[in-house]
Amino acid sequence: DVKDGVHKAFFWKVNAVKNVLDSGAYDWALWMDCDAFFMDPTRSIDSVIAMYTGNMTAATRPPPVAEPALLDLRERLPSAEASLIIAVDSTGINNGVWMLRNTPWSHDFLSRWWHSDILQGPGKEHNCSDQSTMLHTLLHDRVMQLDEAWDAIEAPIWPPEVRVAAQEHLQSFHQATAETALSRAWEEGDFIKHHPGCHYYRLPCQFLYDEAEGIFRNKV
Repeated sequence: DVKDGVHKAFFWKVNAVKNVLDSGAYDWALWMDCDAFFMDPTRSIDSVIAMYTGNMTAATRPPPVAEPALLDLRERLPSAEASLIIAVDSTGINNGVWMLRNTPWSHDFLSRWWHSDILQGPGKEHNCSDQSTMLHTLLHDRVMQLDEAWDAIEAPIWPPEVRVAAQEHLQSFHQATAETALSRAWEEGDFIKHHPGCHYYRLPCQFLYDEAEGIFRNKV
């Protein structure tokens, strides 16, 4: 129920994507916030999916050290068919753009994300609670299993169904957000330009939206 008084409007993307997958009409769903724009008409969504599902390499990679504990750790990082493609930056996940395959894992993930128990905590009123709960849903179980070997990775322990895309392949940011978040600013050739935070600065960002649209139209 998107009007349950618990989930902010930012969260409704979870319900929307689940409805699309429940229809059974699509193998993949791409979510894009309304402030994200395609910028490269020569690149297809299918090409990005193929790029990140064409191998079984886990998103979490142990360091290249041949210690017994790390060799054992590699056995604890199973491979699995990709179900979720996301991009990360210095602040963690920005879920303004992501791709989800219609698999049992994905349906379970959306359900766990929607029903996240941290929505009852002090951050439930934050307007980015959809991002913190997404990150929590993906990482919490493995974080709680941390031991000395896991700790040697010093990186998020992603589920094997996750693929982490380079920002230029999924979403790079407009200049101001990129500088603030120490992340990739959109460059010529990047697939999607995202303008997170622009709902706070509507007039300046309207100019950025028009600029992005113009760049794309001039390439078509």
